[in-house]
Amino acid sequence: MGQNILGGGVNRNNVQRIVKAKAEGSNYIGVGDNLLDFGSANSFLKEDNCGKIFSFNISNADTSNAIKVALSAGGFASGSSYLDSSNIIAEGTVATHLTCSGTPEKIDALLAYVKANPSRLRAIKIKADDESQLDYPIIYRQINPFTGYIDQKRIPAQYQRSGDNNTKVIELTDINWILGADNILLTTIGAGRSVVISLVFGASLDTEKGLQKKADEAMANAAALGFSVD
Repeated sequence: MGQNILGGGVNRNNVQRIVKAKAEGSNYIGVGDNLLDFGSANSFLKEDNCGKIFSFNISNADTSNAIKVALSAGGFASGSSYLDSSNIIAEGTVATHLTCSGTPEKIDALLAYVKANPSRLRAIKIKADDESQLDYPIIYRQINPFTGYIDQKRIPAQYQRSGDNNTKVIELTDINWILGADNILLTTIGAGRSVVISLVFGASLDTEKGLQKKADEAMANAAALGFSVD
């Protein structure tokens, strides 16, 4: 039998430590927040060091027509008006002439993850086979069922800098976007073009991992307080 929490065997110092270990507060930076996954980092202060990068390799074999693609469709199915007739990206052949693959895992795995676990997008890296591909915008669409939707747009070509050794490679860093069930990421692949689009993620709200962490922490706290955990 475990001890009653009001019993004399309770270590008061451990109780105070547990009570003070709140995630949010005036000094909150994300450290120790069970619901957040920072990858290789441990707080929002080091969020750019998460090491969570996913790349789309996309090729449009149609030399006459550009093809719209949703890099993340949130909770919206193909045919939704919010997708602007874009093809939802997937592993393999997505549409006639359009083929895609993901790295380090299949694209379906990423789409399922961000739909269930909202994730902060810290940067987008684009490597195109031709500079003309950089003229197509990256569109971030936030959908709210009560107020409508808001678009933010970035034109990759505008991020080219004179003196760059490779003008076909750019990086978007002036973004503060979240990919989740209510957000969409759209772009267009030019006729005959191939491109690698890499998404650099920061913190994710990972409820599944958070649940396990909370259970582990509860057992550790119980043991520290002298309770039986059997």
